[in-house]
Amino acid sequence: MKSLVVCYSVSGKTRLVSRVIAEALNTKVVEIKETKTRRGRFSLYVIGSFGALTNKGSKIKPLDLNLKQYDRIFLGSPIWASRPAPAVNSFIYQTDFDDRSVIPFFTMGGDNADKALANVRAKIEKSGGKVAGSFAITTNKVSDKQIVARAKEAAKQYSG
Repeated sequence: MKSLVVCYSVSGKTRLVSRVIAEALNTKVVEIKETKTRRGRFSLYVIGSFGALTNKGSKIKPLDLNLKQYDRIFLGSPIWASRPAPAVNSFIYQTDFDDRSVIPFFTMGGDNADKALANVRAKIEKSGGKVAGSFAITTNKVSDKQIVARAKEAAKQYSG
């Protein structure tokens, strides 16, 4: 089964988890980038969280990507206001998953990803994908070494 990891990261935590998963599955990471960089706490935490809460997308740069080459897509997002980030919403809204397996994963400051998973599951299914698992990693007050260990543990269930 050929896999791909797609992610959006502001703090670097989702990117770190994405790289660990890609290494474990011997695949590559494609990063979603917004056309405008979020600068400052107001743009990130207020405007970004409001966009996430209201299921808005943001303007993202086009990805040079042919999903037809992949059977399984890992989709990583930070959780903002109990939802995926607006850039991830845009990626999902612009993508026809064409019945591919999608495994959403989240990095978060809290300890409950249930609302984010329910939200992203509905969007992925509406875009033609099927959610084939998920996981979340708490990154608040956790070292990068601990995050890597947790990501390796999560990747084990999808390797092989």
